[in-house]
Amino acid sequence: MRLIDSVAVAVQKYGDSIKIINGELVTLTRAFIEPLRYKNKIYIGGRKHTLGNYNNEKYLCIAKPSDKLVEDESVIECGDDKYIVKRCETYRVSDIPVYVWAILSRYNERMEDEYDAD
Repeated sequence: MRLIDSVAVAVQKYGDSIKIINGELVTLTRAFIEPLRYKNKIYIGGRKHTLGNYNNEKYLCIAKPSDKLVEDESVIECGDDKYIVKRCETYRVSDIPVYVWAILSRYNERMEDEYDAD
């Protein structure tokens, strides 16, 4: 087995069972989803409201390179939790995709951007 393939094998063997929803397309696969402890504002867009801090919990997802993730569109279900992809990229070595990483936010049926501004 090539070293590059070992990431996909580890994700398949040890990752959580997830469902990726891209519009009408639903994919059952496996991935690692963990709380993002280091909060870099470049990736997660932290912000502060006048009444206090906005809940900006973010999560890191590591998936197989064959899993299609689309920013602000893909919804990931893992157990009872539901997330939306905020940023994602494919990590490559010598033009060979090794894994996809994504920053996730909790998903609500009605997202904050849909509320009317006062």
